Amino acid sequence: MIAALQAQRTIDVVSARVSIDKGRLLRVIGPIRIHVENGRIKILGIELDAGKEIWIHRFRSYALKILEPSTINVVIGEGGRVEEPLPGEEPIDVWESIGQEIVERRGKVVILGYVESCKTSFATLLSNLALEKGLKVALIDADIGQCDLAPPGFIAMKFIDRKVLWLRELTGDVMRFIGFLSPSYGAAIVKLLSSILELVRLAEEKNSQVIIINTDGWFGDFGAIQYKLQLIKNLKPDNIIIMGNESCNYLTSVLSKFSSSKAYCAPTPKVVRKRDRDDRRHLRRVNYMNYFQRAKRRCFKLNEVALLNSCLFNGALDQELHEKLQKELGIPVLMLSRYNDAIVMAVPDDVKVERIAINHDDVYVVRPSNTKGVLVALLNNSLEEVGIGIIESVDFMEQKICVLTEYEGEVKGLDIGRIVVGEDWTDKGIASKCVL
Repeated sequence: MIAALQAQRTIDVVSARVSIDKGRLLRVIGPIRIHVENGRIKILGIELDAGKEIWIHRFRSYALKILEPSTINVVIGEGGRVEEPLPGEEPIDVWESIGQEIVERRGKVVILGYVESCKTSFATLLSNLALEKGLKVALIDADIGQCDLAPPGFIAMKFIDRKVLWLRELTGDVMRFIGFLSPSYGAAIVKLLSSILELVRLAEEKNSQVIIINTDGWFGDFGAIQYKLQLIKNLKPDNIIIMGNESCNYLTSVLSKFSSSKAYCAPTPKVVRKRDRDDRRHLRRVNYMNYFQRAKRRCFKLNEVALLNSCLFNGALDQELHEKLQKELGIPVLMLSRYNDAIVMAVPDDVKVERIAINHDDVYVVRPSNTKGVLVALLNNSLEEVGIGIIESVDFMEQKICVLTEYEGEVKGLDIGRIVVGEDWTDKGIASKCVL
């Protein structure tokens, strides 16, 4: 069968029975189901012997190592394939070597790289290798746009207790809400840095021996490099993984000066199952749906819950200015608050307000309908994230806010994000700075 693979490079049939010699590599690109008839194989640190099988998602691809002469049965879905890579195309042996060294060193590990540079696959392999050694592993997924352990807009930490092929098989034990899909916003960077540091501290308190921080794919831009360097400065990791030789060009000269950290350049496979923008949006849509399958409408009194990151509710109420503007503008003003440099006021949806200039202050206008679909985090009495919600409505006359959520426990606050989710569960972009 190997000769046939070498000749045609791709098995393009619906199902096949493949016999392979020990020491060979196959590249498997999903969707594929692999059943081991006899022998022993390994994928991303997971060993499978006779009778075991594994499913590979259509957005994933892996190197399959043959540990002893094996026969496997594969069922291949549309777009999937099995092929024998050319020499040097699959760096799994290099990955395992780096991973074993890191497991011996233990401590905090930061993984950096571009989108589709296989950061998640390397993080998963490292987790599996650490578990193989009996170590306590905590994995922090800090990719707010494509978080595998939490909904989009969140980061999460999982205390890993079993080997997995894809982190989406797991759900985070602790989540922190960022409220953006990209770290390229200043407010997002601030929340990311503080949240990642908090999760690392929690992992250390639980005596985790290997703490893996998998970062987002924003890389190469000036702002991105500065953010990643600040993250490293704050975390002081024991190990730094940079995926891809091109990425290493940015940071190796700087990181080589850190005596407390060891930096590794991990090559990326020559062929990977790449996801385009539509694929990533589809994955986010599926992720939203997973967290809202049993969502119900819950309403809260505006004066009984803390509203974090709300322009309108975090400013100082100014009743005198409220009445003055309502009279001068000749329109109903539902609520008004002010800051040293800005004024925020809420008006009914049917009221048209032209540009307003008041003593050179910036004026932000909030309308109830603009809040619909905005993603929020539900907070407990300690202002910790306990659930996810989507704003359904805000009623200033009845002083209540209603959200869709699966969470049924006590809610003491809502953290207002900037992500807008449509009725079809796709994200519709970023809300304005003062959506509420």
